[in-house]
Amino acid sequence: MSYMESRRRQHSSSPCVPRRTRSTLNRGPALLALSAVFSILVLVLTPTGAMGQACIGGPAMSGQFTLGAYAGLEDVGTSYGVDSRSNLPGRVGMGARIGTIDLDDTDENITSVGGDLVFQIPRRGALSLCPAVGVDHDFWSGTSGGVDFDFTRWAFPVGLAMGGRVAGGNLIPSARAGLIHQRFSGEAAAGPFVLQRDGNQSDFFLDAGATVHLGPAYGRAGIYRIFDDEGDTVIRLNLGFVF
Repeated sequence: MSYMESRRRQHSSSPCVPRRTRSTLNRGPALLALSAVFSILVLVLTPTGAMGQACIGGPAMSGQFTLGAYAGLEDVGTSYGVDSRSNLPGRVGMGARIGTIDLDDTDENITSVGGDLVFQIPRRGALSLCPAVGVDHDFWSGTSGGVDFDFTRWAFPVGLAMGGRVAGGNLIPSARAGLIHQRFSGEAAAGPFVLQRDGNQSDFFLDAGATVHLGPAYGRAGIYRIFDDEGDTVIRLNLGFVF
């Protein structure tokens, strides 16, 4: 569920959050294409097996849950926190996270929370398909130079996820794509003067990567991108355990 493309637009309008020049992380198109092709090829050629939450790269099987830590790296800063996923009996899975966004060139941190829900479509074959919906909320309040600032962002991603287990079940490539609607607002108040900016936007997004599952431990690396005019590619990392 997660993370920072739209926050760049919101925070760059604040005098407290300077905008940075994009770096070598903005390699989105090539990385996204390679990840998508890799996911499709290995899944189509793999025999049928237990899917679990493979459509979103989750290592938990039915009745299991995961607990781990995540990090997201991009031009404007670093996000990190803890997350958990539950693979409920049947075809429903859910996840939740809580963390912070550490913006570069400023001492301010943004609180970030989110959750998602997926449903595995009944089908035969190696490829697991799941409709997926989620919600993310980022917020920050603070004071600088006698001015009170307040920022919030809500995001609602809706899409289709696909994935599966390969290499004896130890490798789980996956990809999720769809539409994300975002609402963000910012307010600056100094005495009786209040300046407020609100906005809405909807864009396509892609979230792709691969999970390595060894015993009770797992690790995942992937990329995330919102396809707007100012979006950069976010590199995502996860480590945790299956219970």
